[in-house]
Amino acid sequence: MPDSPMPDSVQSTARPMTQAARLARMEFLRGDAAKLEGQLRELQEQIARLLDGCEHTDANGRSAVMGGRTKVCAHCGRIVSATSDKLWG
Repeated sequence: MPDSPMPDSVQSTARPMTQAARLARMEFLRGDAAKLEGQLRELQEQIARLLDGCEHTDANGRSAVMGGRTKVCAHCGRIVSATSDKLWG
């Protein structure tokens, strides 16, 4: 982490941290974690948008649907109804 107030390698070889330094480092790491969580949410939304148009096939055109009674796409995880199951008559 280049933005870190004190690199991890310096912390391990330096004298013990003061409580004030610990609290400052904790706040910095919380801010960094919040930023990364936001980036992760954005990436997950991009993946969800990509999978909205899933054709339930592999790149080579083979079906990516798997399962027995309940068919599920291996890529997007959605339940796929290949045929209409008649329960009676």
